[in-house]
Amino acid sequence: MATLPPSADDTRIPRVAIIDADRRVQQSLAEALRISGKVDVVGTAGDVRSALEMVALREPSVVLVDPRLPDVAAANSLLNGIGMGWPECRVVLMGWSDPVEDPSLAGRAAAFVPKHAQPEEFLDAVLNACGCS
Repeated sequence: MATLPPSADDTRIPRVAIIDADRRVQQSLAEALRISGKVDVVGTAGDVRSALEMVALREPSVVLVDPRLPDVAAANSLLNGIGMGWPECRVVLMGWSDPVEDPSLAGRAAAFVPKHAQPEEFLDAVLNACGCS
């Protein structure tokens, strides 16, 4: 499947992928970000394999990732894959605990947002990660 080159408008609006094992979280975050009109949510995924396939197909500028996919080892695999295949893609981690508890994850993220944050905080983290704020 061929992908179309980005239009001039696409370069101004961050393309966001949401990666979380919980489908309800995926849907809620996608809708909250879409409503803002400041980002283009290009897809969601719930596991490492589908996440990497989606990133390859949709080429997001930012991925919003819960690092428990289903565990930190899976998150490390995902972040390694993104880092090697799409080094320009920025990562925003989200979760219930601070990623500093696992330094291997903390060093790979442009930002961290707690899952209990308000929608505006997720949006701000995404915009800041790609330098669009």
